[in-house]
Amino acid sequence: MLPISAHGTTFPGRRDVNQDDILHFYPSSNAFFLGVADGMGGVAGGQIASQTVLQTVESHLREAFEDGEVTPDMLKDILGGAFDAAQDSIREITEQDPSLDGMGTTLTCVLGCENEFIAGNLGDSRVYYLTDGEIKQVTEDHSYLREFEKEAGGDNIDPEFIEQYGHIINKTLDGTGDEPDFFPKDSPSYSLSEQDGFLLCSDGLIVDKLQDQKQLFKSYMLGTPDLQTAAESLVSLAYYSGSTDNISAVLAEAGTLERELGRVRTYPFPPREEEPA
Repeated sequence: MLPISAHGTTFPGRRDVNQDDILHFYPSSNAFFLGVADGMGGVAGGQIASQTVLQTVESHLREAFEDGEVTPDMLKDILGGAFDAAQDSIREITEQDPSLDGMGTTLTCVLGCENEFIAGNLGDSRVYYLTDGEIKQVTEDHSYLREFEKEAGGDNIDPEFIEQYGHIINKTLDGTGDEPDFFPKDSPSYSLSEQDGFLLCSDGLIVDKLQDQKQLFKSYMLGTPDLQTAAESLVSLAYYSGSTDNISAVLAEAGTLERELGRVRTYPFPPREEEPA
């Protein structure tokens, strides 16, 4: 398998508590997992939900890969089982502690093995994939705004509408029956190539939901010396650009990205109160 390296950064931003959580690990020598979870349902509930879901997913995947040889055509079933286990874990907690009823979390993730991968998603956190010099959003938001965009064709959406409704999601990991989407939808998996890259993020990194930010993400993935600098600079830039949410990003590369250094301004992490001159 191609060597996969990853770096994740999460920051509370302008909120007192960080309800985001991130994870990247290797369930076996020929497999990798990347994930971002954005919790909701009160300060305590959101933290518990995001942490519980990622812990459950990690445990499920480690067990699945230890039990036998995993091939790429098995990835969707394995990740589907991880999402089911995560839903069960949230339901068990809320049954034991009714004060946490209503808590939940998004989960967006990538699971790969043997140079093939899939993406899974519930909520409005996102997976971006960089390949052949082009970057695309792999996942589709489960959000009220996305439904409105599809009906309206994405034209002339009032910024006030986005401010009021842009945070509302219609599918979550909350212990109910919401089911994730898996990508690609029409084949078992995507093929991974040398110099491919991933960016996963919570919606706190998407400051302007009216603007397509793929090219910004690409410029930082390729214009900084390493994944850590790219992730930390993007999180700080989102903060300086006015993000009011927790901000998280996980970046990964297959082999080594073909970088063109000096193309972007880097930022210190954690960000200061005011953007440096």
